[in-house]
Amino acid sequence: MIASEQSSSRTLLPRRSSRQGISAKVQYRRSTVRMAGVTLDLSCHGVRLAAMERLRIGEALWITLPGLPPRRATVKWVDRFDIGCEFDEALHPAVFERIVSLDTH
Repeated sequence: MIASEQSSSRTLLPRRSSRQGISAKVQYRRSTVRMAGVTLDLSCHGVRLAAMERLRIGEALWITLPGLPPRRATVKWVDRFDIGCEFDEALHPAVFERIVSLDTH
């Protein structure tokens, strides 16, 4: 499935938590490959990243957010090099607020 097909199959569902625009450099790892990315927005349940490579829906990643150990997430949608990921374990609201407060757009 190519990226345009993947993005066209994206289903818009109600969000479990609000998203906050944030621009932070992060690292993500898929199997043994580490790459750099930039967050575009963040919620307690997931993150939207600008990635350096095309990823696939369903792919598991380990994402390192500022000040946190790597956390597992699953790619839920892809639109070219933008990817939407859902965390396996949601961020605690206080942790979310701390990360957002560090953002220096």
